[in-house]
Amino acid sequence: MKIRTGYILHFFTIFLVVVIFSDLAMAQRSRREEPKVKPFRSFLGKFTVSGSIGLGRTWHVHKVEGLGVIQNPGTAPLLFDASGPVTNPIQFGVANWVNNPTSVQDITVDTSSFYFSTDSIPVKFKAKGLNIPINLMVHYTFDRYRIGGGWSFEPYRIGKYHSNVYEDKIEPFNVNFNLSYYTRWYFMLGGEVIKTRRYMLVVDAKVGSYKLQKKHFNAELIEKGIFFNLGARMEKSLSEYVKIYIRPSLEFKNYKISFPEAPQSLTHHLPAFYTSIGLSWRLPDRRKCPISNCHTQINHYHGSKLYRSRMHPFWKWQDPDYGQNYPRLHKDKRKNKRKINPY
Repeated sequence: MKIRTGYILHFFTIFLVVVIFSDLAMAQRSRREEPKVKPFRSFLGKFTVSGSIGLGRTWHVHKVEGLGVIQNPGTAPLLFDASGPVTNPIQFGVANWVNNPTSVQDITVDTSSFYFSTDSIPVKFKAKGLNIPINLMVHYTFDRYRIGGGWSFEPYRIGKYHSNVYEDKIEPFNVNFNLSYYTRWYFMLGGEVIKTRRYMLVVDAKVGSYKLQKKHFNAELIEKGIFFNLGARMEKSLSEYVKIYIRPSLEFKNYKISFPEAPQSLTHHLPAFYTSIGLSWRLPDRRKCPISNCHTQINHYHGSKLYRSRMHPFWKWQDPDYGQNYPRLHKDKRKNKRKINPY
């Protein structure tokens, strides 16, 4: 048993020596073959700039409770205090309660008027809006995760509001503007879920603040919350640094608007669905080859420095392992066959 134990100890000693030296050799080899990229360039190469434009649909919804609604023929409905008996005229009412509530005095009540209290019958007003989001974003990639932020400008239009009760009695109404816009600042956090050679699926979330156009919305009467946007970004590589993508997303936001000269307020909910298409550019992590007539298609050395090729068109897929995947050699293309120097 002692002899066998000795053999076993010798065997493991030799094995450990071989493993240690092989690991050292591999480490030395990997260090020799590691591209010499400056730290600042390597850091820049983890940043990506994106721009997109899209189309969205917003559902504008608010619920009226504890107030009265009165509809006179040929006018937009008005809200009023229905806690007491209805008199003619109603002394005080509210118009434009979507964006800029204004007081209305002496509302006429006659046989053609239709009114009811929302204490017994709550009413929801709904409208559909059309949005065009224009977005700019920068994100930093580490491992499979992304963190960044951006800014967007979003023109939008709101359709007619319709009541969910007494549809034949309450007339649809429009807001008092045709076109307005949002501006936003947001924080983004995402992660790569699926990744292939040329395609990638990223799930991300955006959280931030939005600003309504002061011309159309009374900021003194409005209390805004944050918005939350959850989307899936499907990317396709055009080249080593450039991608196109499409991003469907769902968004949730709301704001509360108070009435002048009255204690009541309304909360407006704005759920939305967006589809955006965009282009992203990752900042190069190495300099372009300084030799103007260099036709090397892969990332390559000149001296001790590693450069990216000058032959990478941004609209074509570039495999950094073996260069541009041309269907035919450059010299064999029809336009170059008769040239003495096709390059």
